[in-house]
Amino acid sequence: MENQSSLPSALSKLGIEQLNEMQIAAQKTITEESNTLLLSPTGSGKTLAFLLPILQQLQQEKKGVQCLILTPSRELALQTEQVWKKLSTGYKVNVCYGGHSKQVEIQNLSTPPSVLIGTPGRIMDHIQRKSFDYNNVEILILDEYDKSLSLGFEEQISFIIRCLGKLKKRIFVSATSSIEIPKFAGAN
Repeated sequence: MENQSSLPSALSKLGIEQLNEMQIAAQKTITEESNTLLLSPTGSGKTLAFLLPILQQLQQEKKGVQCLILTPSRELALQTEQVWKKLSTGYKVNVCYGGHSKQVEIQNLSTPPSVLIGTPGRIMDHIQRKSFDYNNVEILILDEYDKSLSLGFEEQISFIIRCLGKLKKRIFVSATSSIEIPKFAGAN
């Protein structure tokens, strides 16, 4: 059963009257397709464009991490977490990144969030430590995946994707149109 969170209510919490054209198109595509490439300039509202349709697909009765969002930087991870929190979804979110206490993260993950946001290296570390059950992750978002690749996170992202055996949706987000989706991402 999909979560039918009120879109107008969510938008009003962010002080937004209506979605822009890109966000409307993204919502439709992400809802209907298993693989989505979201290309739009920086500052165009891509974070909200992928968070809203994800919110509508989370299942309240499901325990554990349902959506994993990988970002190339701690700043983007924290920014995405803040947008999620402003939506007041009722779904738990955690963020994991280098430079943050692993013990605090492990403690936070002991009650698993529905949405987990993090940098590739730290998420890979938590998977290897078995800090959380990743077997129910159905949605993977690679935010600014082009930057993640240029920063050398290919090995970590590839490892994470191989561990996620139940993926139903892959969303690739970028402001750069010149980069290809890597084969290991499984979007073909």
